[in-house]
Amino acid sequence: MPAYATNMRTKFPIIALILEIITIILFAVFVVYDDGEHGHHDSHDTHNNTDHKLEPMDLYPMFQDVHVMIFIGFGFLMTFLKRYGFSSVGINLLLAAFGLQWGLLMQGIWHLDGGKIKVSILKIINADFSTATVLISFGAVLGKTSPVQLLIMTILEITIFSPSLNHR
Repeated sequence: MPAYATNMRTKFPIIALILEIITIILFAVFVVYDDGEHGHHDSHDTHNNTDHKLEPMDLYPMFQDVHVMIFIGFGFLMTFLKRYGFSSVGINLLLAAFGLQWGLLMQGIWHLDGGKIKVSILKIINADFSTATVLISFGAVLGKTSPVQLLIMTILEITIFSPSLNHR
């Protein structure tokens, strides 16, 4: 085994911990829950029913489906590989958890609302979709990259993907 492979035992946890600390600090500074007040209609405009605003609970079934796809579907999709079956599930959970957090931050930074990132269920669903792009790429490079490289790929891919998300 090459000498640099044993270095991964310390390098990966340190980098993952540093990235998570940075994410926690960014969440503490910039993120607030969406209060939903900016999308309410005026009471005088009740005759126009074509512009119906979805309530958060209307989107919850879609959120559940997409979330299950991200955390369970992609993870167990990779288990057919004999050599990487167990590690693919673990790394999938790591990338999905980090990617969801980073996706929320990135789409919020591109579309700040009063200097804050307002988290809503629609933005969480969009962050799940941005995480799906990373997990698809993860399936293509599984076994060829280290977990550190996968974390870097997650940061870059979600950062590039986030400006293209459609916001309402």
